[in-house]
Amino acid sequence: MAKRQQDEMSRAERIRARRQQSRNQAPKLPLGSSATRKPKEQRAPVTRRPTAPTPVVTRKKHTAYVPLKKKGAELQVPALPNLQFGWRLVSGAVFLLSLAVVISFASLSAFQISSIGLRGAHRLSAEAVLSQVDLVGSSIITVEPDKIETMVQDRFPSLSSVRVSVSLPASLTLQVVEREPLILWQQDTSAHWIDAEGVMFPVFGEAEVAQTVTANGDPPPAPEIFTPEVDDETGEISHLLEPGLPNTTPEFVQAVLSLSTYIPEGTALQFDPRFGLGWRDPNGWLVYFGRDTNNIDVKLTEYQTIIGALEKQNITPALISLEFLHAPYYRLEQ
Repeated sequence: MAKRQQDEMSRAERIRARRQQSRNQAPKLPLGSSATRKPKEQRAPVTRRPTAPTPVVTRKKHTAYVPLKKKGAELQVPALPNLQFGWRLVSGAVFLLSLAVVISFASLSAFQISSIGLRGAHRLSAEAVLSQVDLVGSSIITVEPDKIETMVQDRFPSLSSVRVSVSLPASLTLQVVEREPLILWQQDTSAHWIDAEGVMFPVFGEAEVAQTVTANGDPPPAPEIFTPEVDDETGEISHLLEPGLPNTTPEFVQAVLSLSTYIPEGTALQFDPRFGLGWRDPNGWLVYFGRDTNNIDVKLTEYQTIIGALEKQNITPALISLEFLHAPYYRLEQ
């Protein structure tokens, strides 16, 4: 065992001796020499195959230019539109689709008006309305209720209100309120009704009136109704007179009705634009009380007094006027 330890030590000594000898034989390099630096790693060269560059496509309006492999050569092709889908495009497409659906529906016979419903009318018929307002064959989609209401109101003054309602596929209904006539106004060869508001409208159908008036002129006119209209360019306001029949005042209607209880039996109430309301007395002369009948009782008393005085004088008048309460007069000739 001792011999073995001796051999191992001699072996270690031999190794140390060889290391020392190699150190002594190696040349000493100065401090900072490049030999002390860590050598750079050497990488294997990487080779790449040459590839052709991606051709740059240029666009100009509706044309695209694609370069070819040959130098200076390019191909001209139609350019596809560069679409960007957004909310505006989607909403526009929905609008166009809806418009197409509406147009297609409008052309279908199922959506065309062939008749109308009329509610609230006792004298007016749906056929009479259709004869004056062109609605047959119109598409229910194109109907404008406001315009139809105005049109029917203008063509039929006997209606105090008109309301139009529509529903699919082709239903149109008019809800109306008719005026109630109180006076039958007979003038020349025409006849009109007058309601409590003084509105005159043509006789249509049958109705019971409180009083009939035979006239040789128009009734006292109602105040003119002007519609203001603004000029878009100048901003000036002008007033246009609304056309229509010569309406009268509610006060004149009440005057006519108040005289109905004083008219002698078998006589008719008359109207003259100069003298007002009156009648033909059974004795043959005309008597007028003017347009204002607020003092009708006093005027009737004066009338009886005048008649008594003329009978005493054996005078038969042709006309007696009590239009002015404090200035009555009579005429021997009309």
